[in-house]
Amino acid sequence: MKSSEDMEPEVEVVHKLNRLKIKAGGGLTDGPGKLDSGSVERANTVVQNMSSLYPREIKNMLAALDKEWEAIKTSEDKDRAKKVKKMSNTANQVKDLAGTFGYTLMEYFGASLRDYILKTDLSLKEQYTIVQAHIDVMGVAYRENLKNDDGGALGEELKKMVSTAIEKYS
Repeated sequence: MKSSEDMEPEVEVVHKLNRLKIKAGGGLTDGPGKLDSGSVERANTVVQNMSSLYPREIKNMLAALDKEWEAIKTSEDKDRAKKVKKMSNTANQVKDLAGTFGYTLMEYFGASLRDYILKTDLSLKEQYTIVQAHIDVMGVAYRENLKNDDGGALGEELKKMVSTAIEKYS
């Protein structure tokens, strides 16, 4: 009679198709991470062609942030949570769009605003100063078309303004 330690359960390994890899241009027998270089090149071309749309799209998102911010400032406590969540989502969209097209400073401010909003319910007036600082510097980054190297000296000054507001009012 075999003890329970000697009895090993039968294990069946099922290999499933990697449908995402196939959709992205990889073959069934390709190694891990292998994609068709033509597919990657076509995707890069599409992103480059869409980069001309960035200014208009980011302008629309910044306008939406302004509108959402005005709604939060005038909202009752019971309505605030839903509006704060919506503004957090818009800040995240700004981060994603800016990151896609290489606007690293705007991406930084979008992520910073999103993260700050998620940490608070925006019920204190001091918190308003921090959110307003984010919105203001995002407007400057947009108007000055600051891209890539985090905006140089101006970008560093804008980051400093936000961090000063956070330190002072948190």
